[in-house]
Amino acid sequence: MSDILGLINLQCPNTMKELSEKRPLASEPFGAKFRLMDFALSNMVNAGIDTVGLILPFHSRSVLDHVRSAKEWDLARKQHGLYYLPMDEEEEVRNPQEGDIYSYYKNLRYVEAGQRRYLLLSGCDVVANINYEEVLHFHRKHNANITLVYKKQDADCPGEGYVLKTKANGHVTGMKKAEGVKKDENLFLGAVLIDCELFLRMIRRANFGGKWKFFNEVLADNVDNLRIFGFSVKGYAKRINSIDSYFQSSMDMLKLDNWREIFHQDNRIYTKIKDEAPAKYMEEARVTNSLVANGCIIEGTVENSILFRKVRVGRNAVIRNSIIMQNTNIGEDANLNYVICDKDRDIQPEAVLEGTEKEPLCVIKHEVR
Repeated sequence: MSDILGLINLQCPNTMKELSEKRPLASEPFGAKFRLMDFALSNMVNAGIDTVGLILPFHSRSVLDHVRSAKEWDLARKQHGLYYLPMDEEEEVRNPQEGDIYSYYKNLRYVEAGQRRYLLLSGCDVVANINYEEVLHFHRKHNANITLVYKKQDADCPGEGYVLKTKANGHVTGMKKAEGVKKDENLFLGAVLIDCELFLRMIRRANFGGKWKFFNEVLADNVDNLRIFGFSVKGYAKRINSIDSYFQSSMDMLKLDNWREIFHQDNRIYTKIKDEAPAKYMEEARVTNSLVANGCIIEGTVENSILFRKVRVGRNAVIRNSIIMQNTNIGEDANLNYVICDKDRDIQPEAVLEGTEKEPLCVIKHEVR
């Protein structure tokens, strides 16, 4: 799909500050070895998009460390490939503007230089394996100006989001902001396929008009003026907008059908490769229904949990319904239930940490328990 230019906005607000104030949402770990940005980036690459721009957040060190040359996504190229679009003005750092309109406006040169017919715009807060080739076919079939990707909710979804109203053929007749999305409503997932020339005009007008702060507001105001259609994602797709949604989506990956739907399709999800030794299960280890990454050493019990790389579980320690990020040491006889533990932690021997399914306990970086 060489006629599509990719653009991923990594400046999504971090809705999981309980874990880290400085790590952007884009680089939050997920599924034992991935980062949230991997889904948006992999979905574009799987569709044959050979040029992708990343609009970097203010705290971008973890993003740069993870993506690097982007060779894992086949974007380390002499022509086209990956483009970093950083904050490059002092005023942006000292007095950041609310919204995303200015971020898009200052990077319009990237869109113009790409010389493509379509722009695929995406955020970094959705766990999904989306076939954008099908989105393009849908867009062309309906002669759409704009195609929005959405997911019909199978349960109530807390948090702020945009809800779409569509006709049977997918034509969008309404788009409104909602605090909490109800079951059977269409949640907009933040992915937009739009003609490049139209995007350029809309962003320039929005930036100079001053009426809008977010591109979603511009889209909502133009539902009656443009041919806007909605493409429904049929498979697993969940938006991460809170600690609760992050925890629930992570636990969803322990269900085999969901795991296969995300990671075992023809279209793979790529991530930074780290060569680690296989996980070691010692004689007293007991592990059930869990994801365990390379480099882990387990001497205790792990149930319904996700362990990232190089986690060590001491003798007689018990971990249930928890997410333990990389380089964490769980002391002997410790007991963890409904816990999200950030990386590089030391959990003391005999420690007892417990949250609930709706409010998991967060153990933050550089904290000793």
